[in-house]
Amino acid sequence: MVSMKDGRESDERSISYEDLAEGMLELASAWDAVAAHCGDATPATSRCAHEAGLFPPGVEAPQELTRAIAQDAVVYVTAAVQHLRALARLLGPEIVIAGWSLTRSLEEYCGRTSWLLSPDATPLGRVARFYMERVVSLHMAKTAETHLGNRERAKTLKGMRTAVLGQARQVFPDAEMFKADELNNWAIGGEPYSGLRKAVNDFGQAQMGARGLYDMLSTFTHPSLYQLGAQTQVTELDDRRYHRFTAEPGVVRWQLAAASGSVYRAAKHVISYLELDDAPLEQWADCHPALLRWSPEPEDGAA
Repeated sequence: MVSMKDGRESDERSISYEDLAEGMLELASAWDAVAAHCGDATPATSRCAHEAGLFPPGVEAPQELTRAIAQDAVVYVTAAVQHLRALARLLGPEIVIAGWSLTRSLEEYCGRTSWLLSPDATPLGRVARFYMERVVSLHMAKTAETHLGNRERAKTLKGMRTAVLGQARQVFPDAEMFKADELNNWAIGGEPYSGLRKAVNDFGQAQMGARGLYDMLSTFTHPSLYQLGAQTQVTELDDRRYHRFTAEPGVVRWQLAAASGSVYRAAKHVISYLELDDAPLEQWADCHPALLRWSPEPEDGAA
């Protein structure tokens, strides 16, 4: 038993972190089993195949396009799962501070997945989201290389960004590049762009009934003397004052459930879009209900 309060065993404030961590790693393995079939032929009854048949005649290679959308989402879920594995391998109180950053990054990947594959998007709206996501990814990479002084790399990335925007214009002739300070007001084909904050907040609200998920996590990941103080235990010993970071068991359980539940739900978006077998995920869910609970309170009888 690993204590989430102060790193020592405690009957009152301990949580079976090992059991939760094992469940998280089993979720990662369940996703691996699903991902192994993401490259299989697309069933004709899937949303992926259905949407490809709804595009206007001017859209070239529609089946390849919807498969590319799905592939980008698969990459995002796989990245989220890597963060889940890292979170599961944090030991004891180490999760107190570092765990928040891993959780928020994981939620960002899940938010992007949900935005790309949301069933609420129209087929063409999804295509617009796909192109906007790729344009922004290349733009951010280009900006970073520019700041690092890597001019040739930045030039290459700018060319790639221009090429993707050109592809978007074949479907949406009026598509324009966003202005640097107006990204959150950008739209293509009438479809608005969703930034990191909005996508995570929307994902948390829609999938888990959690309001302001991104904002809440940011209060812990951004430097804050208040939040560090709230997670600090002060002990007086031999005329000296000792400070150590602490984590309440209920908060740890909430964090791990938020991360696991988000990966599970993001993966379900991929499964739904490609019409894959969801048995690995559902078997995991049946075995680990505690990792799907959103409430910060531990289950009755839980240590």
